Amino acid sequence: MGSARVSEDRVSVLVVEDDARSGRMLAALLREDGFLVEVCPDGPSGFARLSHDPLPDVLVTDLRMPTVDGVSVARLARRRSASMPIFLTTAFPQLADTLGPSVEPVLFIKPLDYPELVRSLRTVRDVRA
Repeated sequence: MGSARVSEDRVSVLVVEDDARSGRMLAALLREDGFLVEVCPDGPSGFARLSHDPLPDVLVTDLRMPTVDGVSVARLARRRSASMPIFLTTAFPQLADTLGPSVEPVLFIKPLDYPELVRSLRTVRDVRA
């Protein structure tokens, strides 16, 4: 079980998004709002990143991606850290039903309500403090 943290004072966020423009824009906005952000451009790289420490504090992953989808990425995150908050982004909310109760994600429908996402991420920071 992973326990090492990326940062002690800022929330670290792993963004897994196969739409390059969306991933870059989300990362830029989150960095501007004070988060530490890593971006993985697809499911396989997100899977690889979550396979080693230090783990990010939060996972934000697109649900529908080719090869390795967000369901697989979220399940690995949950296996590595039972307490890691998982935020799924999707234009296809009905696909979230495939996750099952063990992952317990927070679902954000695209286009994202960015202020709501930031509020949720700040809640993670407040819980850690």
